[in-house]
Amino acid sequence: MRSPLALNALIVATLVFGACTTAVAPAPSRADPSPSALPLGPTPSPPVSMPSRTPPPIAATSASIPAPPKTDPLVGTVVKSIADGGLRVRSQPRVSDDSTKFATVLPAGTQLYVLGGPVNASGYQWYEVASLSSRAFPEGWVASSDRDGDPWIAADDFDCPSMPSSVRSLATMPPAVGVACFARVPITVRARLLSCNCDIDGASVTPDWFSNTGGGAGLLVPPDVRTVPSDVGDWFHLVLDPTGEHPDVLPVNQQVEIQGIFDHPAAAGCTVTEMDGEPAASSRCRLAFAVTRLVRIEP
Repeated sequence: MRSPLALNALIVATLVFGACTTAVAPAPSRADPSPSALPLGPTPSPPVSMPSRTPPPIAATSASIPAPPKTDPLVGTVVKSIADGGLRVRSQPRVSDDSTKFATVLPAGTQLYVLGGPVNASGYQWYEVASLSSRAFPEGWVASSDRDGDPWIAADDFDCPSMPSSVRSLATMPPAVGVACFARVPITVRARLLSCNCDIDGASVTPDWFSNTGGGAGLLVPPDVRTVPSDVGDWFHLVLDPTGEHPDVLPVNQQVEIQGIFDHPAAAGCTVTEMDGEPAASSRCRLAFAVTRLVRIEP
């Protein structure tokens, strides 16, 4: 697995939530009622070492910021599902009414980036993960093994792609890849900023500027596009760091240059509140491409 942290890159502050649908679906056919858990067994596998990757030099907008420390050998590594019946993903690290079962059941071989954990609950050991292969779910919790200790996840390698250089490459890249490969590395692209009459349902996020309807009231599309594309791979919501560099009045319908990062330091205090639920600590904000600099450019 390749390290997202570039040794010679100056690091800043982070990411955009891509639109995501987390419909509830019936649990996979499996005797065990557990949520999708990919256990590691009693002794977790050693973390995957990622060779260092040096991205092209990019001007940063602030001093380098150290990445948060790991709390578990699996955190910050890549694993894959090895559950024969599919791996269930839940919204909370437990089997309960307030822990939603996501519609997506991960087939064997699905690669995941481990964001946090472990949490012991409902007879399982849970890890917070995000998919490295699709945008099917923003992030969620899986069990590392069944109740007998048979593992549902195992360490794996992952080849990082080239650094995104356009809106399309940012929009189509699973956010977990941004965190795994380019955490806190400034990424600069050109885009057009369109207004967003967004009506987005779902959990509320704090800090609210990380949400699709928070500090970023707009959509970023390729510079040559003037209307919202039907293909979700051609746009994404603006998630604007309120402490970053940007005009007070955003240049809507204009071409802009943006610079942002994944794993913004402010994501460390992120909480997600499901409907009628209580705020819960989450790594979801780490997956957002947080725009720290936005300037209008001549067309």
